[in-house]
Amino acid sequence: MPYGIGAGGLMGIALEATAGTYVAPTKYVPFTSESLHIVEDTQWRRPIRESADVIGAVPGNEHGEGDIEMEALEDIIPYFLYCGRTSIVKGGTTPNFTYTVTPTAAAVPTATMSITIKRSDQIFGYTGCVVGSFRFGINNGMLTFGVSVIARSEAVQPSPSATWPTTVPYGAGTYSVEVPTGSPVLDTDTFEWTVEDNAEAQFRLKDTGRGADFVKFGERDVTFTMNRDFLTRADYDLFKSITSQSITLEAAKGVNNSISLLTPISFKETYEVGLSGQGDLNVANIGYRASIDGTGKSYQITIATQENITV
Repeated sequence: MPYGIGAGGLMGIALEATAGTYVAPTKYVPFTSESLHIVEDTQWRRPIRESADVIGAVPGNEHGEGDIEMEALEDIIPYFLYCGRTSIVKGGTTPNFTYTVTPTAAAVPTATMSITIKRSDQIFGYTGCVVGSFRFGINNGMLTFGVSVIARSEAVQPSPSATWPTTVPYGAGTYSVEVPTGSPVLDTDTFEWTVEDNAEAQFRLKDTGRGADFVKFGERDVTFTMNRDFLTRADYDLFKSITSQSITLEAAKGVNNSISLLTPISFKETYEVGLSGQGDLNVANIGYRASIDGTGKSYQITIATQENITV
């Protein structure tokens, strides 16, 4: 039987006690797609020596990178956000906890993560994983979450045995959108929210392997888009006058199961209105860019969950 034929897979995650040192999964993630892979900067030798061909290879630096897409589950998202450029304040007591997430200007994350992936019957263990960007979206009524990951290295690991979470995703009928915050709107049908911290693997001269020593962050961009019914020019005029707004989206299944996204100061970056056909709806596609408020934050995420995470 040819190798590579088979079905099934799993993903497990764990926060690392020591950055870059593999930890077996402590939480399992139902995901929809992943593209984690190892990037090798092999040095292909082409010295001038009477040859038109490559004459050999010298090992260069290596690191892991890729994207993971999943359902937005309140008991899983905080693990990934701990490995981003964030400050997280945990409140509450068993069994109900609240994680308040705000951005920082730190050069490196609070924590790193081991990500274990089973592809068919093969196991891959990525170490020192850092979330360089993350995004929320709504796909046919379901809240989704995606991350772009940079890993320091990779290690082969034994096959884990999963214990799957039973958390229910957020579906249609669970959302509240406020533009500005405190003023609910009912004319929005799409929403996509992205935080990009421009992470980059860093290498140093050493004798302890080829993987990255750490992952550093760059400049941050917080952007989001939504479609709204175009009823009057009032919102369009705010775009033309570069007027800021505070915007909130909350998904809630109950008092202790919710995800809230807030940008306290948001400016409309693009505003497109057009008719696609005779008698069609007049719809506005609006792109926003967030800036910092008086406390220095460009966004805030509040997650209510029964998950107790210790860092």
